[in-house]
Amino acid sequence: MIKVQLPVVVALALVLGGCAQPPLGNSKALAAEAAHYRVSRQLLLSAESAGYSPKTRRGETLFCAQQESFSYIPRTHCLDPAQMKGRLQEEATFRRSVRNRVMSVPRTPGGSGPPF
Repeated sequence: MIKVQLPVVVALALVLGGCAQPPLGNSKALAAEAAHYRVSRQLLLSAESAGYSPKTRRGETLFCAQQESFSYIPRTHCLDPAQMKGRLQEEATFRRSVRNRVMSVPRTPGGSGPPF
């Protein structure tokens, strides 16, 4: 009976141990990467979570992402840090406005909202 439970306990310990890791990874490595690109850690994390990768071109930091177009050739779209901040702020404002609209939809007495 002990042999059967031991693999389960070990597997559970590994899963829980993996969940206990900080979500941002190694903060020293993150700080070093942000310093390398001369941007804040928050901007670096936000840009990466939005699908942009930092690159250095001619001494300037750019955040680039592959964008699909109507052709079969993907195009690379790059933004400088100021443009990236603006893009992230626009997306956050849009998400907030959508959330506010959804939260303000009146409910009918039966508990369901308007038909969609």
